Amino acid sequence: MNVKPKLTRIDREPTEIMPGQRGQKLPLVGPDDGARNVDVHINVLNVDSGEGPTHYHAHSENIYIVLEGMVEVTIEGEKYTAKPGDVAFIPPGVHHSAGTVGDKPARIIEIYAPPIATPSGRDFHIVSGGYKE
Repeated sequence: MNVKPKLTRIDREPTEIMPGQRGQKLPLVGPDDGARNVDVHINVLNVDSGEGPTHYHAHSENIYIVLEGMVEVTIEGEKYTAKPGDVAFIPPGVHHSAGTVGDKPARIIEIYAPPIATPSGRDFHIVSGGYKE
């Protein structure tokens, strides 16, 4: 495969709906671009997104970088409030969930290394909860 370099911007409008209608996603760099070891995107979580399902990634490291708004991140049952400028690192196998806190949407850069989408399926394993209907 001939992978080409890519230059993009983080201030574009999101292009995909997140699972459970929790917000929108803007892909930046990932498998669709030929990246094998990383997936970087921006999530814009709705004010009423609620906490997503508690889940883990068996093989992927997960990083959240909060740009705007506030995010409640639950890691192994302990709750943290992440504000703009905060970074959360979640190693493989660690149970976690996240949702907005406050009265404005949260905008976060999310990184998976390696990507959770693989030819054999998604490295996204729900432990409890689900998406708000």
